[in-house]
Amino acid sequence: MKALALDMDGTILDHSGNFPESLVETLIELKSRGFLIFFATGRTPHEITSITPAGCPLDGYVAASGMGIYIDGRLVESASFEPDFVKRMVEEARSKEIYYEIHTLEHSSRTLLQDRTYIFEDLSEEQPETMMNAEYTYAKDTLESTTQWVVDLSFEHVVKMFFFSTNMNKIRNWYDYLENHQDSTIYALYTTSRHNAEIMLNGRDKANGMEVLLDHYDISFRDVHAIGDSMNDLPLFEKAGRSTAMKNAPHAIKEKADDITASTCDENGLERYLRKEYLK
Repeated sequence: MKALALDMDGTILDHSGNFPESLVETLIELKSRGFLIFFATGRTPHEITSITPAGCPLDGYVAASGMGIYIDGRLVESASFEPDFVKRMVEEARSKEIYYEIHTLEHSSRTLLQDRTYIFEDLSEEQPETMMNAEYTYAKDTLESTTQWVVDLSFEHVVKMFFFSTNMNKIRNWYDYLENHQDSTIYALYTTSRHNAEIMLNGRDKANGMEVLLDHYDISFRDVHAIGDSMNDLPLFEKAGRSTAMKNAPHAIKEKADDITASTCDENGLERYLRKEYLK
């Protein structure tokens, strides 16, 4: 293997959203042995750089599940939704009182201020047992954010739309709506937990984003070891020379992987696995 393609949430990050400092040291050691270090995530660039510790080696990353590709921190390729489509989806979410975010490569999430009342009622509910701690913390932080809530919402250059609810039935119904009304020429539908749904531009995924990085560094997919825990990692699993699912991944993801880590993301599972496989 010549390169690592690492998911972030549930893989690099634990379920509280922490990036272990000890993992940085492990990645530095792997880099010194010739590995290229790539991140492939549903997060937008701001969400990636704001949580990655200083000094962490990173040769490139696929942001927003393929909507933005960066090499050495520089944007080399991007795609976005048509503004009319974004406007229509926001209107539909508002009509069903679903919490929504729109993301661009330049900015983190944005939501209309006028919808804060119904969203506050949803996100202020007690944490259900089915919700991860990081999700609940995120919901609380969202309500206090000074940048999240805007009077005017631009529908230009949107790379991801994210939906969330503390009410599992509510978000499940919304997911079903998105699935039943899905136009496969426009968007791909994903979920990373029982309480969210997100849509990306169809035809863009982690795998074709990774192709851009591999072309730049002149290596092939057979030399890539992909590690992840959710459905948006599957396109990478299908192409990578080796694929590994986290112990905390759903069964359907584990079935598609070549192997599974012995520990979860909350137990430093990625670091332990990398040290066992490559730094013995």
